[in-house]
Parts: sequence; structure tokens; C-alpha cells
Amino acid sequence: MTALDALAAHIREAIPLTRHLQFALLAHRPGELLLGAPLAPNINDKGTFFAGSQAALLTLGGWALTTLEGEACVERVDVVAAESSLHYVAPLYAEARVQVHATPDDLAAFARRLQRRGRARLAVTAELLGPADDVAARFSAYYLARDLSASHESVD
Repeated sequence: MTALDALAAHIREAIPLTRHLQFALLAHRPGELLLGAPLAPNINDKGTFFAGSQAALLTLGGWALTTLEGEACVERVDVVAAESSLHYVAPLYAEARVQVHATPDDLAAFARRLQRRGRARLAVTAELLGPADDVAARFSAYYLARDLSASHESVD
């Protein structure tokens, strides 16, 4: 089982709502995560991708990227969403892909702070895309991570 498969299984177990989204964690590299989800379980009464599903997938994508980046720095990490902004751009009539990003500078600061102080904040941006890379929604957020694997004496 890959790290993405293990994280997806953990998400489905810990957050029952996510089972209904039928999401998949498709690819990860430092500072980037790609998710996918089909239209059928996320459809609304207008035949488009439900806004609530979009919000859930975007939030989940940011959480998952922060978790993966945190676990690259420390053994165990706890992540929570702290602040977010979502703008719906256009209706989506097909499956969705969510591209989540964190800048290299933000990642470096996040890693240093998490390792040194045991907690850190990561800014992420994401886009929910259709099959032709058409943007359906834009998202930005801050996530807080806490190192659960060790004690840290520095506090800020």
C-alpha cells in the first residue's frame, strides 16, 4: 500500500462523509497534491458538481497536503483547517480534479517551524478543475499542524 493509499484509507475511516465523495488521492510530490472525484455521487439537482462536495474536496485536499508535508518532517502530525476562502467560478458537469499547492518558501518555513517548535502553519491554494482544465472553484486556506511524536520546549 502506498502512502497515498494509506492516507486515503485513514481519511475514509476517520471522516465518514468522505466515503460518499468517492475521492482518490492521485499523485503527490513536495508542495503538490492531486485528487479526483467522479460526478455521479457528487451531483446536485441541476446536474452539476454539488458545491458542498466541492468545498469538502478542496478542504480535504489542503488537509491531506499539509498532513503529507508534516509527516515528511516529523513522525506523527495532527492537522486542522484554520481559515479558508472559496470562490465558485463556473458550474462543473463532469468529474473533478483538485490541484493543491504550497509554495517552496512556505514549505521550507513550515518544515523548520514544525521540527523546531512542534507546530506550524501552512498556506495552501487549490483549484477544482474539469476535464479540459476549466476552473470550477478556487480555494485558499491555512492549516495548522502539530507534532505528536515529540515534546518541544519552544513556544510562540
